[in-house]
Amino acid sequence: MNHRILNNRLGLICILIVLFITNYIQTQMETSLKTPAQYETGYQIARVFMELEGNLDFSQFQGLGEGVATAHSISYYLLFPVLLLIVMTGLVFRREITPFRVMTLGFAISYLIALSFFMVFPVPERWAFPEANATLLSDIVSTGWIEFYRSFRALDNSFPSLSAAFTLIMIFVCYRYRFKFKNPICLMGIMVLLSSFTLGIHWLPDLLMGSFLGVFSVSLAVLWDHRIVDKIKKVEPELATKGATVMGIKLPEKKTTFISYRRETGSIMARIVQSELKKRGHLSFLDVDDLGPKQFGERLLREIESVPNFVVVLSPGSMDRCQAHDDWLRREIAHAITTHRNIVPLMVDEFQYPPKSKIPDELEELLHHNGVNYSHEYFAATFDKLSDFLQKV
Repeated sequence: MNHRILNNRLGLICILIVLFITNYIQTQMETSLKTPAQYETGYQIARVFMELEGNLDFSQFQGLGEGVATAHSISYYLLFPVLLLIVMTGLVFRREITPFRVMTLGFAISYLIALSFFMVFPVPERWAFPEANATLLSDIVSTGWIEFYRSFRALDNSFPSLSAAFTLIMIFVCYRYRFKFKNPICLMGIMVLLSSFTLGIHWLPDLLMGSFLGVFSVSLAVLWDHRIVDKIKKVEPELATKGATVMGIKLPEKKTTFISYRRETGSIMARIVQSELKKRGHLSFLDVDDLGPKQFGERLLREIESVPNFVVVLSPGSMDRCQAHDDWLRREIAHAITTHRNIVPLMVDEFQYPPKSKIPDELEELLHHNGVNYSHEYFAATFDKLSDFLQKV
């Protein structure tokens, strides 16, 4: 596939639209694409599934009431597409294009694989298989739920479960690329999977195979993405940064480093660090630039959590007041240690750590981090080394 399309958000959106249209056409032409022998094969597979499940009795679900049926129906028919829309919208407007590309490719791979199963092994949904004696729970509320859903999914396209595959891909991408609401999305995704079972739509093998398909597809998508990036860098390096715009709108650049310092002795060096790291591709958070006069406290700690790197400028005497519990340099360093940031000390003007007895226990780990000694004579080399110590996002 052309790398220009795969490095362009509009191109990826077009791929998703093509998948949606293909799925709709396949659903509408379902009856004319299959032979009676294929349908019989699907029913035989359904019998095997029922035996593997131990002939589960779904009659108990009929007495759960309209409220439970409504909750499960909302979870499967509404929550699932809403989750997909929220995650895809969030990924489209992220600065880096890789997460959206991986999710798109994962969807494409899983759909194409699932489509081959749908055509060869048309397994009916549980409620549509007479021997299962299952009732479609959503019908207790309204038959409109399944009638609308049926426009996009054929009655015998249950194995493997595409909803399970897409949900696993979505969860994988959210965690791998640190989507802000990954934990709630994971919990709601699990609700979707459970509701597809309790509604009487999917068999357990559907969900297991769908989950495996999702993990397999998104793993291939990650490998494919690496190849795409390598090709872009070799063929047209200028395309590698086009992910920084969406629909022609330039997105804000993402900060990667928090600079901590003692204002009385380290403010000038902190400004130099910010400038030199920017030249080397690392945008830094500096409180005087990024916080207003009334914003401080907890906001400062949240900023430390939001970036992977923590550079602390250590100038002579900068740690003398760290024994005080309310000292902000102490709080910043301690928070970086607690949240497992990549901590890089920058020692200035022959800085020496105070005696160990005068270093608070919560800061003791700082002594074990490799640091960089500032050299005026080897100025560029100092910041090249500092840059090498930082994690790139």
